[in-house]
Amino acid sequence: HLSIRRQRQMCIRDRALSILGLKADASKDDIIAAHRKLMQKIHPDRGGNDFLASQINDAKDILLDDPKV
Repeated sequence: HLSIRRQRQMCIRDRALSILGLKADASKDDIIAAHRKLMQKIHPDRGGNDFLASQINDAKDILLDDPKV
């Protein structure tokens, strides 16, 4: 039985993986590559969406801070 805190952490990680289009076993290099690819399309300086760019950046930060990576 998982604690509520651990369940929340897993949910946040799963959401971040989903945003970047990655699987649970993604490496640090996979995360960086997916982030770079998405930001080339979504970056606000290229006419993209600020909110989506923010979500993509947050997802990258969450995953790179995760000790599982």
